[in-house]
Amino acid sequence: MSRTKSRQNVEVCGDCGAPDATWASVNKGILLCTECCSIHRSLGRHISQVKSLLKSTWNSNQLNMVCTLNNNGANNIWEHALLENGSKLLKKKPSPKDPISAKQEYIKAKHQQCIYAFRENYEDGLLSVENELGKQLHASVRTPNLETSFRLLALGADSNYFHDEKGSTPLHVAVKSDQRLQVELLLVYGGDPTCPDNQGRTPLDYARQANNKDMMSRLIESLYEVTDMFSYYLSLRKPDHSTGVHFLMPSAGFKSNPASLAKLQKLQNSVFEELVMDVYDEVDRRETESIWLSCADTTDLNDVPFLPSDNTLSTTRNQGRQKLARFSTPELKSLVYDILVDTQRRQSADKASMIQLRQQSEIEDSDDPLYDSVAEDEDYAVPLCKDEEVTSTNNVDSITSISTDSINKTNQMLEQLTKQLRNSDNTITDLRSEVTKLRQCVKDLQTENFELKNRMTQKPFMNGDSGFDSLEYIGENQVLEPSHGISNGKTNIEYGLRLRRPINQRPTSMYETREGLSKTSNWHAIKSQMKQNENVRNTSPGVYSSPRERENVLQCTEQITRTIQQLCKCIQEPEKEECVSSGEKVKVAIMKLAGTLSKESEGDKIKSMLEIVNRLHPECSNLQLAKIKNDNKAVDVHFTSIRDIAFHLAKLTKEIVTKYSSNS
Repeated sequence: MSRTKSRQNVEVCGDCGAPDATWASVNKGILLCTECCSIHRSLGRHISQVKSLLKSTWNSNQLNMVCTLNNNGANNIWEHALLENGSKLLKKKPSPKDPISAKQEYIKAKHQQCIYAFRENYEDGLLSVENELGKQLHASVRTPNLETSFRLLALGADSNYFHDEKGSTPLHVAVKSDQRLQVELLLVYGGDPTCPDNQGRTPLDYARQANNKDMMSRLIESLYEVTDMFSYYLSLRKPDHSTGVHFLMPSAGFKSNPASLAKLQKLQNSVFEELVMDVYDEVDRRETESIWLSCADTTDLNDVPFLPSDNTLSTTRNQGRQKLARFSTPELKSLVYDILVDTQRRQSADKASMIQLRQQSEIEDSDDPLYDSVAEDEDYAVPLCKDEEVTSTNNVDSITSISTDSINKTNQMLEQLTKQLRNSDNTITDLRSEVTKLRQCVKDLQTENFELKNRMTQKPFMNGDSGFDSLEYIGENQVLEPSHGISNGKTNIEYGLRLRRPINQRPTSMYETREGLSKTSNWHAIKSQMKQNENVRNTSPGVYSSPRERENVLQCTEQITRTIQQLCKCIQEPEKEECVSSGEKVKVAIMKLAGTLSKESEGDKIKSMLEIVNRLHPECSNLQLAKIKNDNKAVDVHFTSIRDIAFHLAKLTKEIVTKYSSNS
């Protein structure tokens, strides 16, 4: 199917080509038939946001945005690999007469796994790719070319990307340029109208400054989209935001449940937001379900009895989302009413705290307030009757009680923050003292090491003996041992020197003389000490190994590091054959290192590395097979296993490199 043929008839289903496209996917920018829409609904709202073209409530700009994307060939972005000449997929697009099972397999591969979507190959890192896409989106939204912005968002561009040089987000640029379709596209992909620029202004501020009433009302509606849907679900009415009323509570028929409201008030803001998002998805599912059942051509198709699972969320949260379907309509409406009440309370508390903080900042900034220029309250006093006096005093008392409660809450928050800051300062000081102690310990070790080396070099030895191998040095001098101390329940290894036996120490038995060690009687002890020193010489590669051996070891470790890096790159595309060959290269490099190192010095590490690397080849083969079979769960499992194996091998290699390079 060529690109020219895909644009001949735009009012057809984007997945199967059926002519009766009465549904639309808002975030995918395509039209859908009834059968394909049933499959989209089973994927979940996080994959495809479906709405009826005939019976759903549409914003005019949003509907125009979807039609513009569909007419300009936005579907080609999701079917790029199928439309390419010489494609390796050998996959055909289903026809309207194909069974629904074939359509389901194709739609899941197209929209859930994005197998056929357009993807560019970037050689740089992920952060540079995100910056490049964000800059391109920042420049594209100022033009009416909606397809370019949609392609960038499909590639993974952030709709709230903050341009460091321009000091603004793409939504700021779209609002300033009065590109309403671009604004709708950014809002669908999560654009935030409250995000400030480098001057502290939001997109809503720029729309208000330009006196663009349509843009202002649309941005305000996007801010209160959740509460507006809840209000419409309860009373079939939405608040009029132009009058300043942003919350519409039903006047009759609903009462707050004290138990559920108390539980909602105890929730943290983050947990409360997650609950509101899940309830919003459930209300949207039920409204779409009612529209779905009212259509005549949907009776033979399966419905969606609960919210589909989202792989990006935890299992517990997915289970909670699906349990919302068990709520009856009165129970769900009661929960929505309590959420509206608590949302209004939380926002009023946040506004009160913000006002108080602003007042405190203004008081701190003003050094000399001019109290004389303000008129007194008696100048504006008006005589009131008794009833008015009583009502006014009651209102004042209520206002003061509310203000005192908000002040007390903010004071408690400030006290908690100060306590946390003090605790963090104390921990920082403790860590600094520990660091100074460790540095002093390192200095002591360096000085002791220097003294030991001087004693070894300055002592004249006879008969060709040198160092600790000399019989006279062992017999006439004390023996060095490390001492270990335990204090306060913690084991502290004190690298000090403990004198085993000085020269003129008092004898501990009647068979020992004061003159020291006898060369004839203690010859066997001296000989065993010489053997121990010889073993130390043979087993400490950092001190006694030759430069040639250290160089070979470092070359082998460097080769292991390169092969591990190549393996990490290859597992990103496991369908190619380089994945298995890269695993074999890692194993060959580790075998070469095992032949270079001595088994006495690094036997345990080499044994561990060989045991770990033997699991690498089957994991690479299984990853390649799982990718060919499109088994995403198996791909994730084998990918994680290979990454853990590479991590452990790199860690052991780093230990060997550190040991050999520190004494080179």
